[in-house]
Amino acid sequence: MLLAYEGEITNQRLREKFGVTSVQASRVLASYRDAFPSNTQTLKGKGRGRYVPTARFKPEIANLSIEAYFRSVKDQVAHVRVEETQRDFTNVDPALFRVIHSAMDQGAASRIIYRSMNNPDGIERIIHPLAFVFAGRRWHVRGFDELTEQHRDFNLARISCAESAPKGVETPTDINWEEKVQLELRPHPSLTEGQEKLIRDELFKGAIGRRITTRRALIRYVLRDLEVAENPEVQHPPEFQIYLFRTESLRDDG
Repeated sequence: MLLAYEGEITNQRLREKFGVTSVQASRVLASYRDAFPSNTQTLKGKGRGRYVPTARFKPEIANLSIEAYFRSVKDQVAHVRVEETQRDFTNVDPALFRVIHSAMDQGAASRIIYRSMNNPDGIERIIHPLAFVFAGRRWHVRGFDELTEQHRDFNLARISCAESAPKGVETPTDINWEEKVQLELRPHPSLTEGQEKLIRDELFKGAIGRRITTRRALIRYVLRDLEVAENPEVQHPPEFQIYLFRTESLRDDG
């Protein structure tokens, strides 16, 4: 990853990135160069132990993406500025979070007071926490709700109280969570030919579209985050430049 995106790798860079000793970094470099001799060459004239990609370089280990690179080197690049605009607006009391975390870890239940736009003062619910989900600017907990007898998403910041509680019923399977789906995205049909090519080059590597896999329960979050039009007849550019062409279940019926 470092070699591909930074164009150079050194013993010092490995020590900074992984917190290893000079000897360990040297062994890593030697092992990589032995395993993939066509990927690196010595950078001459700038001191010893500096390696750059060759013209025949190809990724042998990492699945390259700019997102993965920035995630990997976050706060570790001295001379390259990186800023994020995404913000987490979820304000959660750690003590409250621990109750839900413990219930999830033990397969137990939590009694919570949950506030919503319909019930801003909050109502009592008993939930069986299943998973934490970061969606846009908020953290949610997905779980079975005994009140509605449904699996639902609860905004963690809207939980004002939480305590352990016995289960009133056994937790049913969350079908929408367990089912994986493939979303096929394409350029919005209202785009001009030139605009369509731009979007294909920008987002789909020149292909006609792109397929991404997610859980059925998370489809709405994915579409909202990517600004995907579900109904291109009423959701138009420039706000929506791609649309949901097709949703295909990946459930194994065999």
